[in-house]
Parts: sequence; structure tokens; C-alpha cells
Amino acid sequence: MNIIFTDIDGVLNPDWTTKWKRRAVRMYNKICEEFNLIPVITSTWRINYTKEELQEIFKKQGIKAIILDYTPNLEDDRGLEIKSWLDSNSYDNFVIIDDRITDIIPHVNNTVKCDPLEGLTKKEYEEIMKIMLK
Repeated sequence: MNIIFTDIDGVLNPDWTTKWKRRAVRMYNKICEEFNLIPVITSTWRINYTKEELQEIFKKQGIKAIILDYTPNLEDDRGLEIKSWLDSNSYDNFVIIDDRITDIIPHVNNTVKCDPLEGLTKKEYEEIMKIMLK
């Protein structure tokens, strides 16, 4: 099982609007399909929505992937939250996409930083490809 730890604002929703950036959504769908990635949500959206509610939001925004899980909420340190999830679950490979990685990289690798004004682009796709094919 390949996991994509997913932030939303700044990655899929760089404009912070109700309609996520189409290019970022298309790229996310391509990445998930091509590398058989299953989302685990790291975004703060996981605090305000159930997994089922967020899945419905993903579907309405055009995302096809089915959400597997959320990372635990551990005092707003995403790196520790991701590490905790990795330590407690089975997986084959993983990649992390986020627009803010300073709290992640001290704890885990395979992190890809998105420009928070652009969201997920071909540049990040190429970085993800390197991680997933190694």
C-alpha cells in the first residue's frame, strides 16, 4: 500500500476558496492513479470534518481517490503526526505533500513542498515520481 499524506490548503486549494484549483486536482488524480497512492489526510481540515464528509468534499472537487485515514492530532506538529501514523500502520511506500514542511522534515523523509500560491504542479509530480520509483 502506497500512501500520500495530503495537506489541502496551499496544495489542492492554493487560492483558499470553495473551489479548489483545477490544475492541482488533475495533478493529484494523476499522481494517485499512476503511483497507486491512497490519501491519509494531514490537513487541519481533518479536525473540522469527518472522513466521510471530507470524502464528499473530495468527490465534489473532482478528486477520485478514496481517503484511507487521518493522521492523529498531536499538538500541531505534522511531522510527529505523520511519524506516529507511520509507526502504527503498515505501508509499502509513502510521500508527503505540503506547502509548509519545516515541522515535517526533522521527523520523516519523502517530503515534497508545494508553492502555497501555485499548489500541486508538474514540478512536484516529478519529485514524487523520484520518491515512488526509488
